[in-house]
Amino acid sequence: MIKLRRSSGAAIPLLSLLLGLIFVYGYAQSDSKRAAEALPQHVIMVSIDGMVPDYYTAPERVGLRAPNLALMKSGGAYAEGVEGVYPTVTYPSHTTLVTGLRPAIHGIVQNRIFEAPTEPQTRAWYWYSKALKTETLWTVAKKAGMVTAAVGWPVTVGADIDYNVPEIYKPGENPQTWNLIEQNSTPGLLKKALGADEGKDSSVDDRLTKVSEHIITSHRPNLMLIHLIELDGAHHRNGPRTKPAIEMAEREDGYIGRIVEATRRAGIFEKTTFLIVSDHGFANIDKRFEPNVALAKEKLIMLDANGKAMEWKAAAWPAGGSCAIVLRDAADKETEAKVAAIFSKLARSDNSPIKRVISRDELRRMGAIPQAALMLEAAPGYSFDDALTGPETRDSGESYRGTHGYLPTSDEMRASLIIYGVGARSGAKVRLARMIDVAPTVAALLKLSLPKVEGKRIKELLNLR
Repeated sequence: MIKLRRSSGAAIPLLSLLLGLIFVYGYAQSDSKRAAEALPQHVIMVSIDGMVPDYYTAPERVGLRAPNLALMKSGGAYAEGVEGVYPTVTYPSHTTLVTGLRPAIHGIVQNRIFEAPTEPQTRAWYWYSKALKTETLWTVAKKAGMVTAAVGWPVTVGADIDYNVPEIYKPGENPQTWNLIEQNSTPGLLKKALGADEGKDSSVDDRLTKVSEHIITSHRPNLMLIHLIELDGAHHRNGPRTKPAIEMAEREDGYIGRIVEATRRAGIFEKTTFLIVSDHGFANIDKRFEPNVALAKEKLIMLDANGKAMEWKAAAWPAGGSCAIVLRDAADKETEAKVAAIFSKLARSDNSPIKRVISRDELRRMGAIPQAALMLEAAPGYSFDDALTGPETRDSGESYRGTHGYLPTSDEMRASLIIYGVGARSGAKVRLARMIDVAPTVAALLKLSLPKVEGKRIKELLNLR
């Protein structure tokens, strides 16, 4: 058996190419069987966090060798881009991928939970499935008697999933451990999947892939959700399409090869549809803007002599390239008008860090953060942060050169979609898909019904009876 774990950036694409040729050949040999089946018995959705579409639509332009992505694209169906939801950040997007709904409806409106500036800043995220307001793909699959699995998928702590390794960590822990993950995973699953490697310092995505391989070969889930995260980190640190980002993308391609090969070992390859998705695109940045500093100057956040917040009427809730402004009293129209005036004036100034101010009515139409009185959209090259003191504008730092969160209509924020395997319309493509359409597409493949959904199945990419 070929093992790709801990391979070099150059070795992974070569070995992945061999595996890719094997699985593409396998499909070429079984066209008649696939046509007869029409529907898969298994769907595996792999999210490569932060993967931009040109990593599979035009990899040669950035010097990327991703044979598995290339072969899945050429042998399957794909979108040249996917329009996401606002803000274009990980947790709202991943929840849309499994519900077919926008954040205001499914309830996961941001990555990090809002904490008033006068409260302790735990930096906690929406890790727990109890925050969900709607049904998901895994809930309807479970009701249909299917076996479900999730590895690293956001908002799955406590979810009713048969084999679950959720994403959760202790904010500020450095280096981060898997202690909280293990505590919240299906009992005994990590020990069985990782064996002697359970406590070792291998890469995060290598371990997530190893867990996924174990679940596939041992349990053959009907629905499996996998979230690989390290490309997002490489993009944040270095910016998209940089050499470190390309090297990481090639490693992610190798992990895809391993996941596909696991289905062959499990004997379910020809009964499986693979969806390769991402949650958002990426933009280059070099500066950040601090809305809380501006609010403090206008006495909407009151600070003591040490810069600690004592009282507040409005506060920032940043999400990379966007930022919600939340009111302590949602009915305080005077403060809402003052906040709108402060940031609208700033947006009109020369070389402003703010591209535009988005009103509550616009946010409602987009299905974005209901708690926001308004949202700020950053100008090109800028992101938002939540410092209370210091300069309003500062350098983003040498280790933070890329971000997302901007409006989903931005070309830079386009996410990714490839559909490969039984049920995919080989050779089909669409210019632009919608993220809200992914969950209904998965539901159609598995003959499931999501009771409340805005999106529709992407029929142009499917070959279903």
